[in-house]
Amino acid sequence: MTESVSFDRAADYYDRTRTLSEHLIPNLLPLLPGDGVCLEIGVGTGRIALPLVEKGIRVVGVDIAPEMLKKLIAKRNGTWPCVAVADATGLPFADQTFASAVAAHVLHLIPDWRSAVEELLRVLRSDGVLVATRGGVSRPRWHREVRSRFFKEAGDPPWPPGLVTIDELDAHAVGLGLGVHALPDIVTEDSISVNQLLAMLEAGYWSACWSIDEETCRRAATATRKWAREKIGDLDLGRHTVETMRWHAYRLAE
Repeated sequence: MTESVSFDRAADYYDRTRTLSEHLIPNLLPLLPGDGVCLEIGVGTGRIALPLVEKGIRVVGVDIAPEMLKKLIAKRNGTWPCVAVADATGLPFADQTFASAVAAHVLHLIPDWRSAVEELLRVLRSDGVLVATRGGVSRPRWHREVRSRFFKEAGDPPWPPGLVTIDELDAHAVGLGLGVHALPDIVTEDSISVNQLLAMLEAGYWSACWSIDEETCRRAATATRKWAREKIGDLDLGRHTVETMRWHAYRLAE
């Protein structure tokens, strides 16, 4: 049984709690060869795979969460993307099957993420490309402090189980002899209140919360609201947020 984090419990709310930047697909398309198939690990509900298919990319997606894949299948219009329940550390494909691969917001959920990277390299063609992101960074200070306080009040459960930063992936890739290319940063701006942020944490919308029981989540949210009211101020005031998403490409032939 895999030790990776499954998103089955998030299937019913995943799409309405995650956004996709309008700049992502245009940034990815020039990197993905049109003469082969793209593999996405942790494909989930098809948030990235489906827009790629609409642009003419053939995609095969794997995930350990069958409930997430059911959502994808319900949304797709046509043959692609093809999907399978499979573990990224033991892919059910022959060597050099794919022209490209995508690993988005998934390697931090895999304790043995290095094995997942090596599996991706095994199934990629010799001229293939892997594009990956660890996730968003650089949120405003108040946002980081509220999250940090919440998890402190909840006992600071260890997180993440896998990859911590994209720089860690870069170092591993260089050690494997791969070329590393940084894509343009994707910056997303939004507005959210402290109460809205804490409501999402208390509800357990993010996987970092899933090891925390419901009662502890409630206590942590209550304690953090009290702290935030004193340190930050109006809990219902919409506050500006900026999230930077770093995507890197790793090429086998460089």
